[in-house]
Amino acid sequence: MRVMGSGPATIRAMKHNGIIGIVFVIGCATGGVAAQLVVPPVRAGTSPTRWEYQCVTVGIEGGMTSGLSRLGAEGWELVSVAPAHEGREFGGGFEVDAYVACTKRPLP
Repeated sequence: MRVMGSGPATIRAMKHNGIIGIVFVIGCATGGVAAQLVVPPVRAGTSPTRWEYQCVTVGIEGGMTSGLSRLGAEGWELVSVAPAHEGREFGGGFEVDAYVACTKRPLP
């Protein structure tokens, strides 16, 4: 008489399940250790800097450098510059007569 579940297929399945169990236990053990090895962020425990933003139109004729220098003296940091107005076309492009300058500075 043959007992159910004692054939070679059953033994292979038991070995397979045993290997999966061992891999699971090892994964759980090393997962806890790996979490402790993570390098913390540079600013751990501090809140991120909050910013205020301002975009202004700066004309070329009004002195772009002086306008940006004034903003810098007030603590504003230039983030981006984009053309504000496109004037007449020349040589396959457009003449730009003003720029939008976007700035930021940390909130007090």
